[in-house]
Amino acid sequence: MVTGHKSCSRNAGLMKSIQYQLKLVEDNDGKCDCTGRVSESGKVAFMAKNSATLENVPAKSAVAYNTVITNLGNGFDKSTGIFTAPSNGVYIFSWTVLTHAGKYFYTYLSLNGNLITRNYAGAKGVADHISSSQNAVLELKRDDKVFVKVQDGYTGQYMFNNDWSSFSGYKL
Repeated sequence: MVTGHKSCSRNAGLMKSIQYQLKLVEDNDGKCDCTGRVSESGKVAFMAKNSATLENVPAKSAVAYNTVITNLGNGFDKSTGIFTAPSNGVYIFSWTVLTHAGKYFYTYLSLNGNLITRNYAGAKGVADHISSSQNAVLELKRDDKVFVKVQDGYTGQYMFNNDWSSFSGYKL
């Protein structure tokens, strides 16, 4: 006596998982991404701030935000301040600088070393602190590098720490 197979509904989830994994392999030309940078949910987002005030930062230096609040996808490196895109897509970036009375802090957003947009927090001649914010929407390729840099030709005189100055980004 020959018996037929029972319903495969118990295996449907396993089959979908296998199909999903095969699709990932196809999308990556058969290459494995062993960096672990993409979050389980596929979401990418980060937010970081500084644990110490930054003073007299040399021109062209990357601003290293060393206190990470969020880092979904593990694209942000707190030791360098550089975000490396874990996947292709459209990303939104924002950064805010608060400077001390009489001081300034010129920055710009860099994409693979190229200036994208600038931000100037300048309190020269101002009796109080002043802040400045900037945003950018960028279409990135996997492994593109985005970071905040001190403007060429200027020293970053003073940037407040903790909750006052931050850098963040996320994938749409």
